[in-house]
Amino acid sequence: MEAVSQLFANGSVLFAVLLIAAMAGLYSERAGVVNIAIDGMMIIGALVYALLGKALSQYGNGMQIIALLIATIVGGAFALLHGFASITLKAQQVISGTALNLLATGLGLFFVSIPALAAGNMIQTGFSTIGIDRAQIINIFLIIAIILAIFTFVFFRFTKTGIRYAGCGENPNAIDAAGINVIKTRYKAVVISGCLAGLAGAMFTHYVSGQFRGDVQGQGYIALAIMIFGQWRIQYITLGAVLFSFLIALAGTLWRFTGWNIADPSNQLLKILPFVLALVTMVAFSKYSKIPKASGIPFDKSLR
Repeated sequence: MEAVSQLFANGSVLFAVLLIAAMAGLYSERAGVVNIAIDGMMIIGALVYALLGKALSQYGNGMQIIALLIATIVGGAFALLHGFASITLKAQQVISGTALNLLATGLGLFFVSIPALAAGNMIQTGFSTIGIDRAQIINIFLIIAIILAIFTFVFFRFTKTGIRYAGCGENPNAIDAAGINVIKTRYKAVVISGCLAGLAGAMFTHYVSGQFRGDVQGQGYIALAIMIFGQWRIQYITLGAVLFSFLIALAGTLWRFTGWNIADPSNQLLKILPFVLALVTMVAFSKYSKIPKASGIPFDKSLR
């Protein structure tokens, strides 16, 4: 029973992480900007959160709310690098995202190699998950993710602003003709994407026992697979996040049921299974993907 509770507790935290990270990609691509730098933005959010946790956790576990907010803001600021390259300079967006992933990984590994900050190449946040129930299955991260998902559904489905926002990723020249600033909207989209990714990265540290080891174990790439699986629709993205999160959480707890210790380096099959599934998902759904028509295409006002 304890192992089952732990499975659902870990799964709920990871569900929140993957859902919010997938929404980061959703907000960016629905406005026309491809963002494969979600993983890098998550790393920055996790790094900032870990450093703040090391400094603030002594003042109480509630200080994690402040740390979450700051990690979210820093994630948005870091995303401006992607916005400048892909929107202002009209650079190839996949290359820009890849560069940010490499930069973030380098920064993460640099900070965990500083002895004054990290012990054993690891920064301990000092925070513990704030749960509603004893098993922490219903926790603050799950609640935040659900609220954001509901808001996203209402925003894109029922609001005029959301429809215009999505129009920037479908037909930006028509939106420009209607008097809406496409460049400004896309910058907002990239910043929102960075904020969500930074928040997801901060939350991820709780999934790995409040530790930051220089990366987020590739969860940003899995979030991209979930976004593609969900066809850029929040309701299907949520279902994908449920599937992937509990598959990954199961890989970390199955040994409790079977006695099969997957922590043994010689037995890592279940750990790689989510990434195999992510790859298969992206290949299988790529043919049928209804990607926003202008996603990845720099806006050219002269084409109106």
